[in-house]
Amino acid sequence: MAAAILLNNDMLTLEEKIKMVPGLLPMLLEGQSFIDEQDELSVLQFMKKFGMPDRINEEIFIAMGKALDFIDPDKLSMSVVLTAMNRFINEADGSQTAFLDGNQPDRLCKPIVDHITSKGGEVIMGKPVSSIEVNSEDGSVKCLKFADGSEVEADMYVSAMPVDVVKRLIPAEWSTKPYFLQLDELEGIPVINIQLWFDRKLKAVDGLCFSRSPLLSVYADMSTCCAEYASEDKSMLELVFAPCSPVAGSDKNWIAASDDEIVDATVKELARLFPTEIGPGAPNGGAVLVKQTVVRVPRSVYAATPGRGKFRPSQESPIDNFVMAGDFATQKYLGSMEGAVLSGKLAAEVICDRSVGRKSRGVRDVHDSIKEQSENRREVKKPVGVRGDYPIAFGGGQQGTGGNVYHP
Repeated sequence: MAAAILLNNDMLTLEEKIKMVPGLLPMLLEGQSFIDEQDELSVLQFMKKFGMPDRINEEIFIAMGKALDFIDPDKLSMSVVLTAMNRFINEADGSQTAFLDGNQPDRLCKPIVDHITSKGGEVIMGKPVSSIEVNSEDGSVKCLKFADGSEVEADMYVSAMPVDVVKRLIPAEWSTKPYFLQLDELEGIPVINIQLWFDRKLKAVDGLCFSRSPLLSVYADMSTCCAEYASEDKSMLELVFAPCSPVAGSDKNWIAASDDEIVDATVKELARLFPTEIGPGAPNGGAVLVKQTVVRVPRSVYAATPGRGKFRPSQESPIDNFVMAGDFATQKYLGSMEGAVLSGKLAAEVICDRSVGRKSRGVRDVHDSIKEQSENRREVKKPVGVRGDYPIAFGGGQQGTGGNVYHP
């Protein structure tokens, strides 16, 4: 990607590329320390600090911000963009994107379940955790209590829940500890996923497309990119609709809009972007929409607004038998599927270290502002628990507007 930007003179002029150097050169020379220091600045504040022209934002950073965190550059921490650019430059496959060759339940979840069960493990479905019970002596986890009243005990407990869900289950006994208190500073960002089926094949790129559109973030023609949806004569577009709420930069709260409103706005935007293929101006009326789905995710990856990085917890916690996974926990791939996988591996590393008595990475130091809050807090915070049995209640996405679209 870095080479593509440097060699493409349609996006940026030579002068504009040169004006990027003062801000990006320290990233290459100083590495992660410089990147972390920029977390307090938004993308636009960073650009102003280093004298970058506005067109760099228009041509590059808008698309990057929307793709990386579903948020506009004026609200996004510059450390997110720099982290991604650093990976693109320093890792041979850093900018490579890929797709599952089919649907997630069959091609992602089922192999994981099969592996667990083949080793004698069990995957329990339909029994959500209602509370984390702790031992009064040392605050360690005693057991997990399910919604049906049953309990399960284990040697180690790993949370792989989204940050907005795990905050609702933190036991009162842990609520004043700085490690858990810092989670209040992290919150998921809203996003909408859309699938559109058309009656004909569109001209498609075999890969993920990044957009500077005010409504669309990234999209792909899955009939070209994914084996399960392959078709020679019809297209199925999968799109990320973002930003979709005022907190992320949108002028409308799309997350609460009807499916018809969202789809109509999306198709109109596609007609603007591809007037020769979609919309009334296209030959023969253009491609006809024959089917659509809208999936709302009110709380997806954590909102990487300026200053959030210092509140991300380590996988290792101060509780002996409790480990924190999740893409919001500290790791190099930000809030993403890759980040979630790496965080899980780091959580497993903590368990392995403890099981063999090996020195671990340790608990990440908590910011002084959180320590001060902890010292001044007198009352514990009782967990509110997860309310509802629909996907959104557990941090997932769902079709339709049933339940509370703002939950959790």
